[in-house]
Amino acid sequence: MATAPASIRPPAARRTACILGTAGHIDHGKSSLVKALTGTDPDRLPEEKARGMTIELGFAHLTLRGAGGELDVGIVDVPGHERFVKTMVAGATGIDLGMLVVAADDGVMPQTREHVDILDLLGVGAGLIVINKSDVATADRIEEVRGQITELVAETALADWPIVASSARTGLGLDEIRSSIARLIADLPQRTSSPIFRLAIDRVFPIHGRGTVVTGSVLSGTVAPGITLELQPPGLTCKVREVQSHGVALHDVAAGRRCALNLTGIDREKIARGMELSTPGYLTPARYVDAQVRVLSHVEKPVRSHQQVRVSLGTCEEMATLVVFGDSEITPGGRAMAQFRFERPVVAAFGQRFILRNENAQTTLGGGIIVRPVSRRIRGNDAAEIELVTAAASPEPLRRYEAALRRAWFELQSTTGESGRINLRLSCATGLDAADLGALHQRLEKQGAIIRIDAGRVVHRAVLDAVSERALAYLRRHHKSNPNEPGVQRDRFVGWLEQRTAAGCGRWMLARLESAGKVATRGPYVAHYEFRPALSPEDADLLERAIREITAAGFDPPLLAVLKAAAGLSEARMKVLEDTAKCDPRVVQIAPQHFISSQTLQKMKDTVRGLGAGRSFKLAEVRDALGLSRRVVQTLLEHLDRVQFTKRVGDERVLLEAGQ
Repeated sequence: MATAPASIRPPAARRTACILGTAGHIDHGKSSLVKALTGTDPDRLPEEKARGMTIELGFAHLTLRGAGGELDVGIVDVPGHERFVKTMVAGATGIDLGMLVVAADDGVMPQTREHVDILDLLGVGAGLIVINKSDVATADRIEEVRGQITELVAETALADWPIVASSARTGLGLDEIRSSIARLIADLPQRTSSPIFRLAIDRVFPIHGRGTVVTGSVLSGTVAPGITLELQPPGLTCKVREVQSHGVALHDVAAGRRCALNLTGIDREKIARGMELSTPGYLTPARYVDAQVRVLSHVEKPVRSHQQVRVSLGTCEEMATLVVFGDSEITPGGRAMAQFRFERPVVAAFGQRFILRNENAQTTLGGGIIVRPVSRRIRGNDAAEIELVTAAASPEPLRRYEAALRRAWFELQSTTGESGRINLRLSCATGLDAADLGALHQRLEKQGAIIRIDAGRVVHRAVLDAVSERALAYLRRHHKSNPNEPGVQRDRFVGWLEQRTAAGCGRWMLARLESAGKVATRGPYVAHYEFRPALSPEDADLLERAIREITAAGFDPPLLAVLKAAAGLSEARMKVLEDTAKCDPRVVQIAPQHFISSQTLQKMKDTVRGLGAGRSFKLAEVRDALGLSRRVVQTLLEHLDRVQFTKRVGDERVLLEAGQ
């Protein structure tokens, strides 16, 4: 259930429907109490009836009269046996009210305690406690059990729940239970209207002539016949043919109700309990999920980092490795940020609660709240990532949204038809309404925290800075290993950048690094701005003499091979001279073996900029302005075209934006 922390829940009005879930030890009469209240036996399986023990989830429907009219209550009856705690947690997903049942003769038992922990960890803050089988107990015994219960729930969300003595066999207290439920519903806030539909599947079965049917509690949004949904984690799409609630066909069903959906376009064999149906684009399967974890105070031992655990999330249970951030363990009663590394992908949303059990499923260790439903593998001592996870858990929407953008890296590209899905993913990651994200985005853009790379892609400035630092470190490593080379091949460096950003972003990042003066591009090479090749005294002298000749030649320098400094050089030595010249900022390569001094080229650019201000110009105008031959001007203009300072249009040229 994607429940946001209380500090960020918007206020809401009352409602007239809810889902109530039972809880309690085996054989304390949960199912018989549901039958007495509703007339429906929730134990539907033959083996359940034969053994007198609930094994699977059972369902019933109760209609009550409240001050505002009719109240609709969907009831989920859960198993009480310790072997079926996983099923109990699945049934508790999406409930609004809890009904803890304690038998008067037995009193508080092991699964009573565990179910209290689970209701508390899942944030079920409203409900009632029923002392069942009161007809077989004395008044003193009932008061003794009431005291046990009061002590048990004292430090939990159940502390203020009303306690009702009842008997499913005689009908004692049933009316009081009904009136208590009605009062509790009246005090429940209305579920906020959401465009996002979610249903955690707890049953799947075929109906002859109709196809596949799934059931579950509607966690958010509304479902109606004809809409398309996404089945996750498989990522399959299907359509809703028919919607029912408690056996009645309806036009739609909203959050807070049980429903059955008749699906088309998907095979029954591909659906299982634990999967979710949701608005397409909202949920994203992930093996790495970050969370706030709370360990129960009465757990015997600390929960160690890298310990194997079972995580009950929605109606699914998956094995995971728990990695504690910033520590080696979580002590009993403690809380910490941590990462779950699941064996198989799961789906979740920000604020969704979960239950944590030990590897062999014998003990409930604790639970918590999902902070980042989609993460990446993080080291437990990574301070920067821990800071980001902490920001992702912030009660401040802007800080959470900014953390989500940083986590998204270069993935937010809203091309045609995709912007809606991107907003849905961000909504899932932050717990914020997709409609509110635009205003937050504008605030960050005004602050300069977001950089727009192109018409669709946006990246947080901190992400660009991180990539820049990694790129500079990569260049430094290369220069250290290859001190005689002029740098990294440009195409190779662009490819390296794209592997760490996204397709199409490598050249943009290189241009950004060049503009900031962090790297120097010299011909086909890219180098760190501080780097100069390690030259021998002879090579250094050779380069200095060549640069003096090139500078003295002005606008018409000869090829390297024609320079006096290069006379008699072998082909290998000539290549060394050319490669080292490419790395020297005093000269610029304009063609193979053809260099011009940077100062001279700047004069050329200044002249062209003056001629091309607000209009196109011809080669002859540049020739006349500089007093040069057509051959020389043509070579220089072709170089300016290649570096996109100018653009040739027919017989004329125009200045490009970068050159203005």
